[in-house]
Amino acid sequence: MCRIFRLCAFHGLYYLIISDAVVCVAGEWTTLRGRLVFSGELPEAEQLEVTRDEQYCGPFNLYNESLIVNPDNRGVKNVAVFLRTKKPIPAHPSYDRARRQAVNLDNRNCRFTPRMLTLRTRQTLQATSSDPVSHNVAVYARRNDPFSEIVPSGQPLEKVFARPESVPIRVDCSIHAWMRAWIVITDHPYAAVTDEDGRFEMAYVPEGTWTFRFWHERSGYVTELTRGGTPWRLKSGNRDLELDGSDLDLGDLIVDASMFSGDR
Repeated sequence: MCRIFRLCAFHGLYYLIISDAVVCVAGEWTTLRGRLVFSGELPEAEQLEVTRDEQYCGPFNLYNESLIVNPDNRGVKNVAVFLRTKKPIPAHPSYDRARRQAVNLDNRNCRFTPRMLTLRTRQTLQATSSDPVSHNVAVYARRNDPFSEIVPSGQPLEKVFARPESVPIRVDCSIHAWMRAWIVITDHPYAAVTDEDGRFEMAYVPEGTWTFRFWHERSGYVTELTRGGTPWRLKSGNRDLELDGSDLDLGDLIVDASMFSGDR
């Protein structure tokens, strides 16, 4: 069997094109990391009202998880940070295996786990249920087809999305109104969600100047951050960063409590 090979340049990097796949043969890659830090009075945990399957769901003592701030270090959990581009972007070969693996969204203890996840186009979303009660997955996609389906008992509900979404898309359980999750869908692997300490990291981002979007379910676009005492204004949550092949640690990015005043 014959294949056509073509060498091309992209942002100063050289790639070998084999059919429609892009394989990197040379170039520089950056690890981008940072931490989102909450400034202001810490939010109080709000207990949720369980109005369905109370006997099973009630004992889990569920709280509103739309804003989670670590009281020990003020890290903000579940901030989405992802690269935004309309141009094709090469993916490092180390991501090939992960792309073939399904990403799990579980219904566990009457809540979605995880609250926010990243997913690539043509990668399988696998919705499962660890609970003995029925759960529904309602996905409010914008550029992809929305759907609302019951998670089958004992087997996963699998979906694949063809198009990237400009913002994370909402997931609800139509049976249990308090349940919510978010999916970040990109056509590349350069997306991250902050952990319980507010940290995020993206490995092997190609060198160049790229636009990164910051988004949180309470704020929508994160439009103001402070880094090292210098205010950042982010139009539609976007910030251009120049990556030169060496690791870039943004350090603590301070976000004011007023940014989270809304509940989406």
